[in-house]
Amino acid sequence: MATYSPITQQVRGALTRDTRINLQRSNLSLTEDDGFVTLGGTVPSVAAKRLAVRLARSVPGVKEVRDQLRVAVADSMGDRQIATHVRHALIQERNIEEQQIEIATDPQGGVTLRGTVHSLVQRRLCEVLCWWVPGVTAVDNQIAVDPPDQDNDDELRDNLLVILGKDVLVNPSKFRVDVHDGRVVLQGRVDSSLEKDAAEKDCWYTPGVEDVENRLVID
Repeated sequence: MATYSPITQQVRGALTRDTRINLQRSNLSLTEDDGFVTLGGTVPSVAAKRLAVRLARSVPGVKEVRDQLRVAVADSMGDRQIATHVRHALIQERNIEEQQIEIATDPQGGVTLRGTVHSLVQRRLCEVLCWWVPGVTAVDNQIAVDPPDQDNDDELRDNLLVILGKDVLVNPSKFRVDVHDGRVVLQGRVDSSLEKDAAEKDCWYTPGVEDVENRLVID
């Protein structure tokens, strides 16, 4: 029988208690060495990936969490195709100097972004654009903001409204977006379950979001 360190047991317990991570549907691996926790394998959604990392970090004694999780995708895409789609998406954004962004991909669907942008919303949007590409399983966003922006709940909320407004599936003018300590609450009405799900996913795709409560009602 496998034996686990106390920290590993606490992290595993925290992940089990949150049904959104859904360990039964995940192929998640967890290792720990002197407080350094590594999460690997696959999870069913970006929400599960973000939550797993946040919950692991919250366990007493955890010094650092290395996020090596991948999101399971229905259809894979070649790394060159993914890079082409991401580059095209960046080119379409007039406010992003795409020539300043370096894109690296791997055969498992991972994307790494490096470079410089001029605002937090641009940095966040670059990552969301990657998640919108089918076949992407992970995004390592190493983009720097120059000059540095001051981040807070109001900044994150404004950034989310910009991102939601760029999703053709979502009409953010019909609902409210509230943010407190990085936790997002969506309230209001939408036209379909597709729009409701897309709005929530867009929030999870956005770095800096700690949690999402979806109270949207379908007309």
